[in-house]
Amino acid sequence: LLKLKTGKEFVMDDLISTSQLCKRYGRSTRTLNHWQREKGFPAPIMRGGHGSESRWRTEDVKAWEARQTQCA
Repeated sequence: LLKLKTGKEFVMDDLISTSQLCKRYGRSTRTLNHWQREKGFPAPIMRGGHGSESRWRTEDVKAWEARQTQCA
């Protein structure tokens, strides 16, 4: 269980890390950042830093993927 400063709690299985996303798409963190700016990729719910990774809600990522396939 992960509790954010906002008080929200998430089960770790519901979250996906930066490295998992990079592996999933075969892309770099730089590409993920570009997608956030240009393609509506969701922002992480937890920003990494000092050796830790950012985390995204898996359902947000899957919803974004579904929107991409609808546009294609």
